[in-house]
Amino acid sequence: MRSVIGLNQLQEGEVELDQQPISDCGHNILYLGHKPAVNEWLSAEQNMQHWCNLKNQQIDVLELIDKVGLSGLHDVPVKFLSAGQKRRVALSRLWNSNAKLWVLDEPFTSIDVKGVAVLNALFARHKQQGGIIMVTSHQDLPSDVIDDVLTLEYRF
Repeated sequence: MRSVIGLNQLQEGEVELDQQPISDCGHNILYLGHKPAVNEWLSAEQNMQHWCNLKNQQIDVLELIDKVGLSGLHDVPVKFLSAGQKRRVALSRLWNSNAKLWVLDEPFTSIDVKGVAVLNALFARHKQQGGIIMVTSHQDLPSDVIDDVLTLEYRF
């Protein structure tokens, strides 16, 4: 995954998005790793507002907090949230992303059944709008979201 988005150098070949080298497509890629990558000293609202400011986006952050299932927790420092709630803060970036390619490492980690359903609906919408999603997961994904599956097995 890191090679696909240009963080690791390829040994051979190249990766392109819309017939452009991936190195020229940073604005068109959203990568969310396995770790939440949030500022734990800031609240969910402050984290989300920060990401919107970085992208020069004007959105109703409190509405986004409701969408991701964090109603009533907008002003709580992230360090006091559960693992699933922290994950929801991190995944909130998907709702206002204009990136064509979403690269997501274990997006369902610590997310409850309702949250998984919300994410799957968001994935389907992104795909319908011409978006591409690359996901690693230990969970099954719905067939209406999946085009190709690569299964890796580790042998000890």
